[in-house]
Amino acid sequence: MKNMPELLVLAYRKASLQAIVEHLDEVGLSNHCKIVGVLVEDIDAIYSPDLVLATNQSVYNMGKKFIDQNTPYMIAKRSINFANIKKLLSLPRGSRVYIVNNMKEAAEETINTLTEVGILHRYIPYYGQKNIDLSITTAVTPGEVDLVPQSIKNVINIGHRLLDMTTLFDIYEFFGISTFASNNQLSARYIQSIVSLTDDLNRQIIQTRGLHKSLEGIVDQIEEGLLVYDETNTIISINMEASRLLKKENSNLLHEHIKKLPSHFYDAFMEVEMEKENFINIQDIPYYIRKKRIFLETKVFATIIIFEKVDRIKNIETRYRHSTHNKAFVAKHTFSDIKTNSQNMKNLIEKARRMARSNSTIFIQGETGTGKEVMAQAIHSVSDRSQGPFVAVNLAAIPDSLAESELFGYEKGAFTGARKDGNAGLFEKAHRGTIFLDEIGDASPSVQNRLLRVLQEREVQRVGGGHPIPVDIRVIAATNKNLPELISEREFRQDLYYRLNILPINLIPLRQRREDILLLSELFIKEFEEKLQRRTFSFSDAAIESMLHYEWPGNVRELRNMIEYLAHICKEKVNPEDLPFYAEEPILQDDEQHDAHTLKQLLEEKGFLNDCKQILHVFNKMNGQGIGRYRLLKILTKYNEQMSEQMLRYRLEILSQFNLINVSQGRGGSTLNYKGKRFLLYLEKTS
Repeated sequence: MKNMPELLVLAYRKASLQAIVEHLDEVGLSNHCKIVGVLVEDIDAIYSPDLVLATNQSVYNMGKKFIDQNTPYMIAKRSINFANIKKLLSLPRGSRVYIVNNMKEAAEETINTLTEVGILHRYIPYYGQKNIDLSITTAVTPGEVDLVPQSIKNVINIGHRLLDMTTLFDIYEFFGISTFASNNQLSARYIQSIVSLTDDLNRQIIQTRGLHKSLEGIVDQIEEGLLVYDETNTIISINMEASRLLKKENSNLLHEHIKKLPSHFYDAFMEVEMEKENFINIQDIPYYIRKKRIFLETKVFATIIIFEKVDRIKNIETRYRHSTHNKAFVAKHTFSDIKTNSQNMKNLIEKARRMARSNSTIFIQGETGTGKEVMAQAIHSVSDRSQGPFVAVNLAAIPDSLAESELFGYEKGAFTGARKDGNAGLFEKAHRGTIFLDEIGDASPSVQNRLLRVLQEREVQRVGGGHPIPVDIRVIAATNKNLPELISEREFRQDLYYRLNILPINLIPLRQRREDILLLSELFIKEFEEKLQRRTFSFSDAAIESMLHYEWPGNVRELRNMIEYLAHICKEKVNPEDLPFYAEEPILQDDEQHDAHTLKQLLEEKGFLNDCKQILHVFNKMNGQGIGRYRLLKILTKYNEQMSEQMLRYRLEILSQFNLINVSQGRGGSTLNYKGKRFLLYLEKTS
């Protein structure tokens, strides 16, 4: 006969089992019955306890064949550990968050618990799926940290879920234990944890109120007018100077919609460019206005507007005059304009900052729309030449007949129609500053020859002039073309390439930093919402999915153009069919068709074009997920019994050599890249 009744606790993971057994011991149940904890995978004998407590129904179903069929059981109701939710409460309401657990049922239970207690976010259950939404950067897990995807940057561990009060009382009642007994710790321990949490939160509230009061005092001491409005366009802060300039009492505007501002100020604020120095006349008075976004993850949390009369501050007046008289040769962008959540992009920006300190030539390579000129302006803005001119030259836009005179200037009488006193070229105008040579790959042979001399000697000679003119310049060149290929085709000078390619920067295409797609979309939405004075709009989950899987050949420029298009035609919610690219058939450019045709002929000559096409098809169906050679061979042999491991290895080497697939070391497997997808598209169109 047993001295004490026995409770068998069944769980799927060791950490969960340990947490529940410790919780039962903590509330004093071990004083009244024997607690035995077992993992379902370790059950190897028949158990006959007085009661079975399973963490969920699936766990009980897995273990019930090892339990006496007459033994009663309970499915545990579990609650989150409220002492660990402070970080979760600090997230912006409605954040997209993964809930990570070892089983789908457990993840959904956690979501239901969080929702029931009013912690409202957009929860997505994650229990080991292969497809990861890269736009989600936060994961919440009840103790299952090892299951969190590697792409997640912000992990909130709320600790293992504990048994809720109803389950504890049911267990006590089953064993006939009084919850009011003098030696019962159940109620006392539970109340103690609630009191502890309440005290902790109360301290935070007091500290937050004190901090808020301190910040109000600091903001009111700022000499410029300062106004902050949130994502709903509600004014959440305004200082005394802003109220004075607006001729409004602070209390009359706080918590009001921004449209309650005087109309002439509202129109001016909506007109200004984001994070730029803007000088606008409001009722014939020049104002300096600066506007800045505050982001939390990928969402715009608030917008700050700082404004002041130009004649009040001497240094602002100086910048105002400089801006209005020298707009053509002023860099408008800084590194703060490059918004990103991508660690690779952040590393690239830091690399560019270091390069900006020197006077060496910088060579920016990147696809169309990746922001080559923005990067060039940002480099100039933090360099020692930031107070000098920034002269941008698009070599593809200047006719060959005018290129030399535009770049290097001309002396009087150099040609018919020239100015009588001659004209300084763009290199001279960039003296003591930076010259940005965009689309350098389109420079004509004669311009290339003269550029080489400028880079070597740091002096220019005007057309029709006899004396060289020294220039103190920093050169930044950029192209979206493959200059080594142009060199092999004798269309670009090799010695000029080596003069340019001293400090190379390779900009990252948008498809390789997909975590920025939603961040940039939010930024552009707010921009066009204000420009068009329209209601905000958002994307459905299906539209987000389409955007995250689209290749974005036009990169950030294409994304911005799309948001501008949607701002004109869509209502409050954007669905996949509203996206311009949704129903578009991809178009191959002429140079792509030429390259694809050449590669196709090469594969045909080698005799395994069809094999490579089959391999690319399998990669394409993986939707970006890596696949190893063994698994790939297993799939291919269903269609091609002749395919051997050696044959596959050789074909993969060829595909990798022509940059159609990305080969990962280790268990990552290989994936189809953008060029590979375009080549497969060509094969499908021409077969």
